Amino acid sequence: MPEPAVHDEVRGHPLTEITDPSPTTDLTVVIGSTGTASPEACLAALEPQRDGAQVIVCEPAPSPPELRQRFRWAEWVLLEGALVPQLWTEGIRRSRGDVVALTISPMIPADDWLPSVRAAHRTRYVVAGAIEPGSDLRAADWAEYFARYSPDMLPFAPRENPDLPGDNASYDRRLLEDVADTWADGFWEPVVHRAMAARGASLWHSPSMVVRLGRSGGVRPFVRQRLHHGRAHGRQRGALFGRGRNAIGVLASPIVPLLLTARMLRTVQGRRRHRMAAIRALPLLLVFNVAWALGEARGHLDALRGG
Repeated sequence: MPEPAVHDEVRGHPLTEITDPSPTTDLTVVIGSTGTASPEACLAALEPQRDGAQVIVCEPAPSPPELRQRFRWAEWVLLEGALVPQLWTEGIRRSRGDVVALTISPMIPADDWLPSVRAAHRTRYVVAGAIEPGSDLRAADWAEYFARYSPDMLPFAPRENPDLPGDNASYDRRLLEDVADTWADGFWEPVVHRAMAARGASLWHSPSMVVRLGRSGGVRPFVRQRLHHGRAHGRQRGALFGRGRNAIGVLASPIVPLLLTARMLRTVQGRRRHRMAAIRALPLLLVFNVAWALGEARGHLDALRGG
């Protein structure tokens, strides 16, 4: 996709170089806006617990002026048409915190989220938390929740986990800088986390760091996102595979939605929560998993074609 134009919402013009003489802080929060869910509830939850943290909202389309006026303490950055991983990259580049925490606009942090992030980083370099369903979710929101976050649903014990959720994750700045080449064009957490693990970093999953998924953009936007992210995932994996393995990735795509759905339902059954919601969301969950599989197959095809 074309390189998104970057705009500073204060200066209002494209940036060619980022220079910020502001002092460092102990913590930066980067909120990647999905473009379909307002960051208002996320920012409102962060406001009383900020305690000096830098908060950066990176969005693919501008929020209403009254929202930016209400949360003037946040830094607002516009990257027109960008995906969340590209938004995170820009936010990390602008961050000043010793620790950088990532989330997205539909997430509503728990009242103690920032204190939990700070506490976790007294002993850890990479920590991700739990992602719970919010209130008043529609069928599409539940399906999105199960499609993306069923492994991150409480309860679970604190543990090492190579598959941490980027939508509620935090990183020591020094480790981010060590693997900066992996997120230069977009912070795709599986790629970044593999590089961190290869350097000996412990990827820690903590149930005490909680955010909740609020209402999102609905079926069509999430299908588009699944197609885009699935394709990126297929291309990233495909770059590591030979032609035969990529061909299998294309040919096996019809069974992928069934495998994904079965795995998600097993996870929900094991947690013994929200089982009826998962059954009600099953038709849309299958739709979302089909979209992912189509995108992933396209990514493997890209790899076969050398693209």
